Amino acid sequence: MKNLKLFALLLLIIAACSMIYFQHTKYEGETVMVSYENKSPLGVWWWNNKGFETHQLMEFAVSQGVTEIYWSAGLTRPRWCEKTTTEFLKLAHTKGIDVYYLTGDWAWIYNPDHAINRLEAFLEWQKSSCYATRFAGVHLNIEPHQSPNWNIQDKDATREILQSYINLKVLLTSQFGSMDWTSSFWWHSEKMFTVEYRGEMMYLYRAAILEANRIFVMSYRNTAQAMYSIGQHHVEFAQKMNRPILLSALVYPGSENPEYTHVFFSNLGHEYMINELAQLQKLVEHPKLGIAVHEIVGWYNMYNSN
Repeated sequence: MKNLKLFALLLLIIAACSMIYFQHTKYEGETVMVSYENKSPLGVWWWNNKGFETHQLMEFAVSQGVTEIYWSAGLTRPRWCEKTTTEFLKLAHTKGIDVYYLTGDWAWIYNPDHAINRLEAFLEWQKSSCYATRFAGVHLNIEPHQSPNWNIQDKDATREILQSYINLKVLLTSQFGSMDWTSSFWWHSEKMFTVEYRGEMMYLYRAAILEANRIFVMSYRNTAQAMYSIGQHHVEFAQKMNRPILLSALVYPGSENPEYTHVFFSNLGHEYMINELAQLQKLVEHPKLGIAVHEIVGWYNMYNSN
């Protein structure tokens, strides 16, 4: 009898210890196990998705181990006051998920005042909100190649756009502090992507990594090896400088050409994508590496189409 009591006590201790490392989250009839040992961030882009129930998508995000969301929440101060913003932030807060304000416009390269006005509205929100309805930070997505003046054949014009881009980066840091920024994987490829950054000439991708709070590389490929290879210059420099970096996975083509099937995961399925992203983390071996998925509805649909 004494041995049976000891055995039962041992089982209780094992069960209690297991709860330290794993959380079981119920989602549509199945149990998903999420390891707490992996501290790397897993983020997802999230728009104001009409036709989708926010709680449903949030439960899915929790089930997949998402730690942060990049939420496109509106443009100006009046929009901040919407009930939707408050409710979304409160919901994410209850789930232990950080929300970053996703914003950006290529036109800011030519008119930084628009960026300053947007971020001042953001600061108004942060100062007037309680803890549970504040954003964790700002995620800026400014893509210089979206400018109508972009012409890859005109190297002088391209250099001018990219120099204005990095100048904007430095300006916004000086006024609002360091923020997350996206980066294109191809910025390292030619001499034309060299800019003047804080008194020194260097590749644009290096300046972006040094200036950003965290850099997000649009490493849109659908194998772990290809995602690493295409973002390798970014990763190696981030490792050297001990800077955080997130590589991005694309679920559906979106604005990409749907014929470029090598850049997105939807044609290969949810389980395949998760396995490749796990392999990517092992392949890179950078303690400050994270993964970001573009975007929540595409991810949710892919999961449910299996």
